[in-house]
Amino acid sequence: MHILITAVGQRTEHWIDLFTLLCARPELTLTIVAADVSAETDQTLRTLAREAPRLHYHPVPHLLGEARTGHMASVLFRPRHLRQVVPARPDVLHVIGEAAYLSTWQALGVRRRRWPRVPVTLYAAQNIVTRFPTPFPQLERRAFGTVTHAFPITPAALGVLRAKGYRGAATVVPLGVDTRLFAPAPRPRRGQPFTVGFVGRLEPHKGVTDLLQAVDLADADLLAVGRGSLAAAVTRAAARRPGRVRLHDWADHAALPGLLRGMDVLVLPSIEIVQRNVLPWVGIPLREQFGRVLVEAMACGVPVVGSDVGEIPHIIGEAGLTYPAGNVLALADRLTRLRDDAGLAARLRERGLRRAAAFGWDRAADTMCEIWQRLRWSRRADNPARCSAPRPAMANMSDPDTGKARAS
Repeated sequence: MHILITAVGQRTEHWIDLFTLLCARPELTLTIVAADVSAETDQTLRTLAREAPRLHYHPVPHLLGEARTGHMASVLFRPRHLRQVVPARPDVLHVIGEAAYLSTWQALGVRRRRWPRVPVTLYAAQNIVTRFPTPFPQLERRAFGTVTHAFPITPAALGVLRAKGYRGAATVVPLGVDTRLFAPAPRPRRGQPFTVGFVGRLEPHKGVTDLLQAVDLADADLLAVGRGSLAAAVTRAAARRPGRVRLHDWADHAALPGLLRGMDVLVLPSIEIVQRNVLPWVGIPLREQFGRVLVEAMACGVPVVGSDVGEIPHIIGEAGLTYPAGNVLALADRLTRLRDDAGLAARLRERGLRRAAAFGWDRAADTMCEIWQRLRWSRRADNPARCSAPRPAMANMSDPDTGKARAS
């Protein structure tokens, strides 16, 4: 079975683990066409393509990159280069990109012209109904009429698809974690300073300023891993508290588990802001769509704390602590509780390990391959009504503490 995958955007590193699992399956051949991805992603995919004979990777030059416009929706494949790398008829076209993206419009245009009956699956992460300016709403509606099966990453993303008019089949397939790489340390941390961790972009909407204040109030150490416009603020905090605040440059996938294991708690203190760097008169809310680092930390046996913004509470479930976004005192309280209550930290550690297992990339790969096989053999693959959802392997995640289904 041949799957053609298109992907755009700088934040695509998390797909590498899934691609690695998929191309190890003897029944699959993958062709990945990508544009405007990070240098790390590009290099990793080139290496993977050399090692996996059934994976073909084609980096394509782009127009209107994310760095220029501030949003992945504007990324365009260079048409001539796209035409040159598109393979012979695939069995399924899988689009990593929202329905309104220009790159999605291009991928669906190639499908319409070359193989109009090939089924289409679509990744979806938006967890808030955002009204883009013309022509994006028109492209989005056109895409909804073409997509055979959607893969929203959370129940909220599924709700947004429905609110915007998508009526086709859909299965919730969360972003995953490689539980072989992200695993607990052989021995627990003992006799070391209580260390709060942060991994991500050092930007205002990630709540970095709140975190710096909270660790100060809680008299805790901080290890911040990442890059961004607020790196200087972390550096200033490190100067005020020598040896208590550390800034580590962005870590690659292989190095991140070791950094996580050096933390006593991982915090995702995101806040919601409105982005206006695409068009000044169009406000795009930035609300945490998943919080993948929470799952990675849980898989490493690290308790997690997150704000109540976006999908953070859904991802944490009963496996961590949440607090009202922007409330520095509440965040400091959660950190102090974890520092002073070893029993609470141990319970959250065990709950986190069980919850992380539900987010394994192997489960996502199983679900996606099952759906792709069903679509491949459907008598009318271009009719979404004929492609019913399979058993809810990912759509209803079980609560890691009770084993009962969590509605999605």
